[in-house]
Amino acid sequence: MSFPVAVHKAQRVLALNWPVLIRLSIMIGVLALACAIGPLVVSRRVDPLLVAGGVAGLSALLLWRHTGQRGGYGLLAVVLSAGLLNFFTLSTGTQSRVVISMLLAIGLVGGWLLAPIFTKQRLHLKPSPINKPLLAFVAISVIAYAWGNVMRDPLVWVPSSWPVIQMAALTANTMLPLLALYVANKVTEVRWLELLAWTVLGIGTFVITSDLLRLPLDWLYFNGSRGLFALWVSVLAYALALFDRRLPVWMRALLLLMVGAWWYRNFIGNTLWLSGWVPMAVAYMVVTFARSKKLFLLMIVVLLIFVAANSSALYTNVVMANEDEGGLQRLELWRMNLELVANHPLFGVGPAGYAVYNMWYHPLDARSTHNNYFDVLAQTGVIGFAVFIWLWGAFLAVGNRTRRQLAGTRGFTEAFANATLAGCVGALIGMLLGDWVLPFAYNQTIAGFDNASFTWIFLGGMVALANIVGAPTAGDEPSAIPNSAPDRSDSVMRNDS
Repeated sequence: MSFPVAVHKAQRVLALNWPVLIRLSIMIGVLALACAIGPLVVSRRVDPLLVAGGVAGLSALLLWRHTGQRGGYGLLAVVLSAGLLNFFTLSTGTQSRVVISMLLAIGLVGGWLLAPIFTKQRLHLKPSPINKPLLAFVAISVIAYAWGNVMRDPLVWVPSSWPVIQMAALTANTMLPLLALYVANKVTEVRWLELLAWTVLGIGTFVITSDLLRLPLDWLYFNGSRGLFALWVSVLAYALALFDRRLPVWMRALLLLMVGAWWYRNFIGNTLWLSGWVPMAVAYMVVTFARSKKLFLLMIVVLLIFVAANSSALYTNVVMANEDEGGLQRLELWRMNLELVANHPLFGVGPAGYAVYNMWYHPLDARSTHNNYFDVLAQTGVIGFAVFIWLWGAFLAVGNRTRRQLAGTRGFTEAFANATLAGCVGALIGMLLGDWVLPFAYNQTIAGFDNASFTWIFLGGMVALANIVGAPTAGDEPSAIPNSAPDRSDSVMRNDS
């Protein structure tokens, strides 16, 4: 074979496998960057402030350059900082510390919302069922902040740091939904959703490899990998393996291996942590049901056989262990919460507000509810809680509609639609079991913004995909937007661009 012919053949192979090379580069790049920066920071050869300043400066440059048109670079900066920059936080003078991802999100969303003040452009939201409930919940959270302070019981004492704590809690509770709104409106190309998904999978690969192999990486505190991070990594990997026919068999096998690794970590390795594996299991079932009813029935049969064969061990390690850990005590915490809401029904007691009530009226049992639904009910009242449920119902409706519209296309878009819908269902279960979609200031602290941001970003991505599918290019029907065959996906991305 002559040299020109060999070069031409190599170019053709690279062209055909370019999407695969991009994904591998993202995953390898994330691993290399994290492994390079961490030890330097710990050894003090690089000042953490210098690292954070450089990241913030680069991010600010990217945000300034691209927010006006795409916003994808800023979004990736938030994701990477949430997953990998947990070793540096800013002090608030309390136990809650502000993480870099929260600062970037404030800059990203704030710049988008305030742009009409400094430019002649109007802020235009794309039509979506999530707009009204999301904006209403943000407004109610602000009203609850003022209402809770004005209507606070006169006997309740608050610490001197309370204004900072409550303002930080309000910022987290409003910025996370607004982050979803930002993603829904600023992401207009499928390629950004692909970059988002594979970046998170790269972080997930790094986390699970470090954890299972017990690598000496204590310098990196995986705050971003707590909470529902495992849900999103594993459901993305599972959906891509089942739906995306463009991926080679070996890559789909690796994705399923990652799913097994995360399941082993969260179920076999930590059965007591219900919110660590139950939402994942539910999400797997949702994805499987969408892919194949027969495969779903097989999964149910295997699950029943496993439960029957291990009923004694499961009862001991799940039911009895949770009772020993005080799981049933949550019922008393919820009762206390409902009594408080009965006295402050309209707008609750404000962001993080029920903590000071519990510390004053129940000093021996002043704990968080370990349930996001009760948290929202206490902090925003019956009105805020109703709007919050409305918002999640809107997310489910958008996700289900998009999933049905993309059914049978067998590409990235169908995989992403099913993964985000299943992740939404899993998050609803996770909130019930105590994982934080809105981090509570006196439990996970404001630093929980890191792992909570993944949920809201992917919910926003789900709505963004719905907008892309529902906004065909000139001469195309809506059904022509997603790839209808494996070899059309790249052309779709070019059309969306």
